[in-house]
Amino acid sequence: MNRIAYIDDEEDVVRQFQIIMMDDFEVIELRLKDSVEEMVEDIIESKVSGVVIDYNLNSSQSKVHYNGVNLIRELLNTIKEFPCYILTSHESEAEGTLLDPEFIRAKEFVAKEKEFFVHKLKTKIESYEKRIELFKLELMSLMDLYPNLTSKEEERLIELDNILELNSNSYKSLPSDIKKISSDARLDRLIQLSEALVDEMRDETDD
Repeated sequence: MNRIAYIDDEEDVVRQFQIIMMDDFEVIELRLKDSVEEMVEDIIESKVSGVVIDYNLNSSQSKVHYNGVNLIRELLNTIKEFPCYILTSHESEAEGTLLDPEFIRAKEFVAKEKEFFVHKLKTKIESYEKRIELFKLELMSLMDLYPNLTSKEEERLIELDNILELNSNSYKSLPSDIKKISSDARLDRLIQLSEALVDEMRDETDD
């Protein structure tokens, strides 16, 4: 069963969502933090497969100065295509924020069309997990070539490592020495290029 997070400022609403979804998802509650950055960190650290967020996050907590749209944008900026939805009783207001309507669902609709909502969220999660598996395979193929990697391959290796470190529950990050060697290798190439440019400029001056 997929483990997802539900984020709302009202605990009774969280409990209600957990009961509604108990046959389809393991739903955990994530408590609101002061900033969207802290909330995104919590989502990442929770290692959930997806997240559902209420649009209005400060109806009972005045210290919260962001809404579900702010949070989902920050989340997607950090982890692209992460499975998520916003639930709202004010669908037109949420859509007016210019967030892709695909991420917005009316609470009334979810209550009436639970099976459809569950299917959509599960499909998002499955698609995302397949994408992560492809990233793992790509990283493994690059590791087979290590340390004989081109500059672009090194950059892609580090990029994949960073993506998987954020997104995969079972992934263990590349050893720091590999990252350091790759960084040093890029620096060496940059130094060589700089020296070549200096030599070229000297030759032109001598001429």
